[in-house]
Parts: sequence; structure tokens; C-alpha cells
Amino acid sequence: MNRIMIVILISIIVIAGGVYLKMMYDEKKYYDEQKERIITYMKYNVKGYKEIKFEEQKRNPLDGFVITGYINNDKTNTFSAHMWSKDDYQFEHLSTYSDKISKMKIKNSKTVSEIKKEQSNTEDKKKGN
Repeated sequence: MNRIMIVILISIIVIAGGVYLKMMYDEKKYYDEQKERIITYMKYNVKGYKEIKFEEQKRNPLDGFVITGYINNDKTNTFSAHMWSKDDYQFEHLSTYSDKISKMKIKNSKTVSEIKKEQSNTEDKKKGN
């Protein structure tokens, strides 16, 4: 009886560990995907954008997730990128950013979904010709 209990206990620990590792992997993958969306947004909507540094990523206690950082190696060019439930937890546009980024942003900036749709249409036209 003792051996069965030990085997059951070890099995529970192994399964719990596996579930935890899978959750950690999925979270890292999610943040990496959102960081790529932020980079896409910056490339198309911020004049003079060169590089990005991400500082923090965390769950937003109100709703969704937030990633913070700065651009062009200037810690005063800060931003917060929010992923809300209304956007299916996908980054679409900057919600808060510094005055410097405000001055660098193009007028009528596009969301990441709009940018990706344009890219897809351009690729489709190239394939069709």
C-alpha cells in the first residue's frame, strides 16, 4: 500500500510540474508574439524608429496584459502597450506613450491588424502578377 501511495504522489508531482512548465512556455510565447506586433506597429507608425528595448511584461490587474519599454536607446521615449480583452488580448496600438513618441508618431496611424492586412494584400498582388 505504501508503494502505491508513493507512486501516486510522484505521478501527481510530475504532472503538476509538466502543467506548470507548459503554462510558462505558453506565456513566454504569447509575450514574444505581442513584442513582434509592437515592433511592427513602431516600424510603420513612428518616424525615426530604429530599435526597441522592452523593460517589463505583466498581467494588468484590471484587464489583459501590459508590456513597457522605450525606443531608440532613449529612456525618455517610453511607451506602454496594452493587450485588452476587447482586442482578443492582441496588441493593436499604443495606449500610453511619452511626448517624444507623440511627436514622432505619424498622423492617422494604423493598427497592427490594418498593417498586416495591407501586407497580406500586397503579397497577394505580387503572387498574382
